[in-house]
Amino acid sequence: MRAKILTICILLLSVLATLPSQTPKVQATGAPTDNVTTPALPADDQLADEIRPQVRYVLLGPSSQPKDTPPDFIVRFICVPEREENKVFGSEGWYLDIDINRPGWLYIEHFPEGEDSQWRWIAYKWQLPQGGVWRLGPFAARDNETEGQHVYAVWFYSDGRWAGEDPTVPQGKLVYWAYSKGRPPEQPGTEITPQPPGITEEATLFDRFYRFVTKPAVLASVLSLLLLLGSYMYWNYSKRHGTRRKGIDLPAEAGPAVPTAAVPSTVVGARMVLPNGMELRLDNKQRTIGRGDLARALDLDELALISRRHFEVKLEDGQFYIEDLGSANGTRVNGEDIKGKGAIHLNNNDVIELATTVRLRFYIL
Repeated sequence: MRAKILTICILLLSVLATLPSQTPKVQATGAPTDNVTTPALPADDQLADEIRPQVRYVLLGPSSQPKDTPPDFIVRFICVPEREENKVFGSEGWYLDIDINRPGWLYIEHFPEGEDSQWRWIAYKWQLPQGGVWRLGPFAARDNETEGQHVYAVWFYSDGRWAGEDPTVPQGKLVYWAYSKGRPPEQPGTEITPQPPGITEEATLFDRFYRFVTKPAVLASVLSLLLLLGSYMYWNYSKRHGTRRKGIDLPAEAGPAVPTAAVPSTVVGARMVLPNGMELRLDNKQRTIGRGDLARALDLDELALISRRHFEVKLEDGQFYIEDLGSANGTRVNGEDIKGKGAIHLNNNDVIELATTVRLRFYIL
């Protein structure tokens, strides 16, 4: 009997010893990374190092978006003193709230205004381990922070796809905010303590203002002023731009025009009209145009084609000149490539084309 029991035990041990060799091997998926992750990194991600924001980040709560849909995200800019406008003054701080519907990778770029300002990564290949609302901050202005318009460009990648309509093309979102070194006129010297819930003084003042402006006499006066102001603005616009309405369509084929006449000695500057109607002023004798100057007028796909220092416009001896600064995708004037040709004459109403995609109109003042 004992021999049979011993024989059975030996057989069981032999079977258990063979099990590990018969277990199939599990291969890892996705690109290697320093930390263990569930979602796969983008295939075209070339940088090896992860860049995390130099601020605190905390999970506020679950996502407001369906988790079983394609990757998506919502981003919101929040000033420490809440305002309707995305404006930051002095040493005020700000936050970014980012709502993602699943775990993934976040990319954030910062584009400050100004031709000499450098864009920088705030977050690159930064892993968010779960879906939900993440708060990043507080951010604060640097000592050399430039005043004016700033732009955050945000992308999100998860489960082998970029967030957006086309899974093969990264779809980013732009967050605009303005910075001023001064103190806002309405902000007192001391911090405003939050008021308890309920009817606040701010709400009371708003109700009084609403009751005042909704009086028939006040409404009639405001409408009359708006009509007069609109009529004046339309008349002024027509007077300044009426002679330029013809010929707005871009020419089919034209090379850089030889100057038809000398620019008057009374030239005070020039302007370039961007694709969305915004303008860049050239009040000095020389200005360099690049990605930072066009960030508010282009979408992310177009902005990626523009070099940081793309071209230069300057005024010499009463004549404007344009020169490509070795841009990656080239510059054309009236359809002719000027890259590598040095300074080229620039005339009124010329068309400047960047990367064969973005077109600007040049006017002399």
